[in-house]
Amino acid sequence: MSTNVVSAPTVAARDPSTPVSDEVGSTAADRLTSRIGAVLFLLGLVVLVISTQLHPAHEDPMDNPAVFREYAQSDLWIAVHLGQFAGFLLVIGGLVALYYSIAIRPDAAAAIARFGFAVSITTGAAFTILQAVDGIALKRAVDAWASAPPDQQGATFAAAEAIRWIEIGVNSLAFSLVGLTLVLYGIALALSGYFPRWIGWLAIAAGIAHVIRGVGVSYQGFVPSIAALVGLALLALWTVVMAVLMWRQGDVQPVPARALARPESA
Repeated sequence: MSTNVVSAPTVAARDPSTPVSDEVGSTAADRLTSRIGAVLFLLGLVVLVISTQLHPAHEDPMDNPAVFREYAQSDLWIAVHLGQFAGFLLVIGGLVALYYSIAIRPDAAAAIARFGFAVSITTGAAFTILQAVDGIALKRAVDAWASAPPDQQGATFAAAEAIRWIEIGVNSLAFSLVGLTLVLYGIALALSGYFPRWIGWLAIAAGIAHVIRGVGVSYQGFVPSIAALVGLALLALWTVVMAVLMWRQGDVQPVPARALARPESA
């Protein structure tokens, strides 16, 4: 006589320390964060475009006497740079939200996104310093030079030029950090299963262009650069597309991990 042994259904163990209501609330918060990030991306892009269009840019930026006169005559100089600062902080907020959109599950994409998140915060700090030097300190220096008596023109010009050199150095590193941030986020996006892979490659291309721009500024200063134009165009495109994808992600109703556990058939 044979005896058939029927195994009892196995059910995934539930962690009693995490209430189901908390998990549902977490997924709702993730969806809201994704949509907030989409709005921040678009708003930041608009603010950056408007403020940059108002930036005085008629003189050769490497012709210090001419460009310093132009800066001294600008009444919007500080306001424009505060606008650029605000716009970039909005974009950083979008990157923070994107990190949480990528790091939904513990995988390689989430691991790389952590490094992208860290570099994005460092980039925000670098741009804070850049706008303080370029938007405030340099403006004070060129105003002092423009209004200085003849016997103080040389000293005040040298002070303004020294600040300009500091600006070039900070600008180089800041935009190199932008490039590194985009490359890391691009790799994470390409590895994740939540966004199209091509959006990751677009971020990587924009990041490489920004790194080339940053390195170029460190060696040549503020000279015309194809890499800068390509990088800005790709970044603008990536920001818009990313905002649309993140907004759509807010419509997705993710299923909690425990809900995916089903009794195994006998």
